[in-house]
Amino acid sequence: MRYAAYAQAFARTARRWNGKYLLSVVGKARSVPRAAPLLRLAPARVRHGGLMILAGFHGEEPAGPLCLLRYVHHIVGRAGDLKVPLCIYPVANPFGFDQNRRCTVEGKFTNAGFVHDEDVTGPEVALLRADMLRYRPEVFLDLHEDDHESRAYLYSFGEPQLAARLVATQRAFLEVAEGALSHTPAQVATAGQVRDHHDGSAEDFMSHAGTRASFAIETPTCEDLRVRMAVHLAIIDACLDDIAARRGGGK
Repeated sequence: MRYAAYAQAFARTARRWNGKYLLSVVGKARSVPRAAPLLRLAPARVRHGGLMILAGFHGEEPAGPLCLLRYVHHIVGRAGDLKVPLCIYPVANPFGFDQNRRCTVEGKFTNAGFVHDEDVTGPEVALLRADMLRYRPEVFLDLHEDDHESRAYLYSFGEPQLAARLVATQRAFLEVAEGALSHTPAQVATAGQVRDHHDGSAEDFMSHAGTRASFAIETPTCEDLRVRMAVHLAIIDACLDDIAARRGGGK
């Protein structure tokens, strides 16, 4: 699926929530043959203290964006039932999505840049940073995948209890990482987590911005896409339940 088709499909799906949620264009991302809209789905009135989800920063990691497209009705509906504010950025890198590559429009490798400006990510990250700060979420999720790893894991900041619950959610579907990661042996997962890895990523940025908990969810691309999407959805549901319970709206 090309990004133009994805954006159109997401817009059609989001129309059901008009009045409660608005699909907005944060700004234009550089792409080929023309700039592409960076989308945000959020309540019509800015609300703080909920769940923020970002996906599609790396183009070769499709499960996050596809999960959000397929299950947006479920996610928005549950957030509404639980009275949890929700903000979704379904694809942060339209050019990478189209190319199925981890790169910018100039072909530069991209990984972080949200804090330290280490990567040549350019104006897209600047747009996202400014917009993300407006919503002040309680929990942040960055939906990622790993094409070097056969195990699931997460990068985690903040509350260890919620992090452990998310690892347990991953473990219900997949083996979770313990020990050195395949792509970077210097990074070691303990009980499925790499904690407080300050690499300039979106989850690093949002941890500095004051979230109670901030995570990058990693699923192995060698597994069936349907399983990976199911893991992402289960993680989202677990975060919604956690926030709702703290707000007094949980089960």
